[in-house]
Amino acid sequence: ASASMASPMQSPTPTLPSPPSEMEAELYYHGLPSAPRLVARTGTTPWEAPTGPKASWKCKELRPVYEHALRKALEGSLGPKVNTLLDQMKVEWTSIDILRIGYDGERSAPVVFWIGVTPGSLSGDDGVIVVSECQELLKEYNINDVEVEIRESV
Repeated sequence: ASASMASPMQSPTPTLPSPPSEMEAELYYHGLPSAPRLVARTGTTPWEAPTGPKASWKCKELRPVYEHALRKALEGSLGPKVNTLLDQMKVEWTSIDILRIGYDGERSAPVVFWIGVTPGSLSGDDGVIVVSECQELLKEYNINDVEVEIRESV
């Protein structure tokens, strides 16, 4: 990780997730119309590369989040704190969304704090620091059931 991504917080450093492989970065969001590229994510579930004909690959889908503590917290003091954290970490962010991201046909999908960044502006190595810091910030608000993911978006 580069020195520019140093944590602005003095909390104990959480164990960082691994940056995605090139294949995971390209195919993680398979099925979404915009075909975004994954930069980093907090989830601990290992990604499994699709196999077989492309037509048989599982497709991701986006679903709305209606009632969740994250939504209320972002409308309060968490929103400005997230903006400040991303700015301090020199993240060229383009959007922040709260969605459920799962596979087509699955009944449940995790709530995801989804950060869009300018394409090519953030490496996977630096991205894992950003998602970890964001997740730590969410934990300060007792939000422990949300994954943080960064994608490239314009």
